[in-house]
Amino acid sequence: IGTGPYQIQSFTPGQQSVAVRNKNYWRPASDGPWFDQVTVTDFADSAAQVNALLAGQIDAITDIPFGQIDTAKAQGIQILEGHGGGWLPLCMAIDMEPFTDVRVRQAFRLMADRPAMLEQVLSGHGSVANDLFAPFDACYSSDLAQREQDIEQAKSLLKSAGKDGMTVDLHTTNGAAGMVDSANVFAAQCKAAGVTVNVKNDPNYYGDQYLKLAFSVDFWGTRGFLPQVGLGMLPPPCPYNETHWPPKSGEGSDYISLYNQALKETDSTKRCDIIHEMQKAEYEVGGYIIPFFNNLVDAHSANVQGFKVSKATLNLDTFGHGYRTIWFT
Repeated sequence: IGTGPYQIQSFTPGQQSVAVRNKNYWRPASDGPWFDQVTVTDFADSAAQVNALLAGQIDAITDIPFGQIDTAKAQGIQILEGHGGGWLPLCMAIDMEPFTDVRVRQAFRLMADRPAMLEQVLSGHGSVANDLFAPFDACYSSDLAQREQDIEQAKSLLKSAGKDGMTVDLHTTNGAAGMVDSANVFAAQCKAAGVTVNVKNDPNYYGDQYLKLAFSVDFWGTRGFLPQVGLGMLPPPCPYNETHWPPKSGEGSDYISLYNQALKETDSTKRCDIIHEMQKAEYEVGGYIIPFFNNLVDAHSANVQGFKVSKATLNLDTFGHGYRTIWFT
């Protein structure tokens, strides 16, 4: 029930949904949609998804594994890749041990080799990040020093915090391309600092414990800075505060006040100044490790046309804008 180009015909959770053309769609027929029916299928793993595409059983997939791109191209599959600002953060809850100590958070950020993670997790299909989100925002702080791996400094910080040789669990799941690989690659990098990171790949990750874990991996599509803050950086009713930011005292404790000031500020230069202050606090004492921004890399058969490369949050050119702007040749 709605005003979109398709209406639901059937839905089987975890398996498949089928939608059919909305005969009462408000746009003129000359503007689409072009399909009589759209079937969305859930696959248990990415290998099965790619095999179905190569066999012609399906027409398009999201998040093709980077190692399968050349194979797919060789078989006539089209790759849709847009320079993205999506991100797979490693989330340290700043009010849960061992991350209540800012020195531990800073040490963990220094253990990350960001260029190596970009290559090993995304095969280079993205760009190095600096623990801040919203790279396409006009107020993104590009003048902050690029954080680089510094194992000796990380070891020094952990020793001063009494946490050298520590062990911690890192929770992840196969919720988006790269989530599990990010956890495994980071865990391997931490060994150089004498830190043991136990990766917990949990299929029920987005259950009762979500947002209650001390250390976890998640995924986000790109947004402007202030909208993202409203979704993930404030106390309730903000829905997805993974790092339990902001701190109650010290640097960053005025974050909510600054956010409210930025919302009200109509002068774009002054608003950017406020946002830069917010980002500096995140950069210095925040709970996010953001090693890279991932491109959106999808795949579709050659007979599907109409997709455009975009920086959108959602895959497949926002799924053909609701499967409305794509067609079969």
